[in-house]
Amino acid sequence: MDRKPVDYEQYKILVIEDQPFVRRTIMQILMQIGFKTIAEADNGETGMAECVRVNPDIVVCDIDMKPVSGLQFLAQLRASPDVANSRTPVVFLTNHTESEIVKKAMALGVNGFVVKPPSFGALKERVDRLLAGR
Repeated sequence: MDRKPVDYEQYKILVIEDQPFVRRTIMQILMQIGFKTIAEADNGETGMAECVRVNPDIVVCDIDMKPVSGLQFLAQLRASPDVANSRTPVVFLTNHTESEIVKKAMALGVNGFVVKPPSFGALKERVDRLLAGR
């Protein structure tokens, strides 16, 4: 069974990452994959505002951020009655392998993890899997 190619241009994606260089790198990879509409935020707080504004199809989010972490952002997103889509798939970027953080993220309803710094292949594979489920 052949999967038809994904039309990335129709999807909106939000990147939440506090390090500008890492954020730009992730956005460049997403553009190479084929996304045209990419919003960005520098922490979980501005990320929440962008989520409401953009209503993305997928969120790619760092875990370690101040003042609002990725875990706090995810908890807020999943609990939010205001966000049009509180079920938006969220992929965490992490260099964490600590099971406590992974367990917390799973309990909050994260949809996947990509190790930092993300490779083109790893990010594309994760995004493709989430888009296929939409």
